[in-house]
Amino acid sequence: MGIYKPGRPEEYSAGTGGRKPPAAPGEYRIIDGERNVLYIGETVDLERRMGEHERSGKLGDNCRFAWQTADECSTSNTRREHEKQKIKQHSPALNRSRGGEGRKAEGR
Repeated sequence: MGIYKPGRPEEYSAGTGGRKPPAAPGEYRIIDGERNVLYIGETVDLERRMGEHERSGKLGDNCRFAWQTADECSTSNTRREHEKQKIKQHSPALNRSRGGEGRKAEGR
């Protein structure tokens, strides 16, 4: 069983609303108005991380913050491995490394 429940992530945007993410660990994506995945990340606090992206301008007016909380058995390492798989799968334009921002990408 995976660390995330099957199904689509929940979504929030300042323009259209939705349920804001909780202060919990999980995976998130920034998605543009045409449903392209621009950025994939993992964090220990989804609520805080969304605010950081809003303040930095990465979460633009037409973008949505899609998120899933991780289960209680997940660790930072398991979430990072999942993040790396999703970055490889989607090749988001705003991810500058395959290992996530601030972390050394393997194989480079």
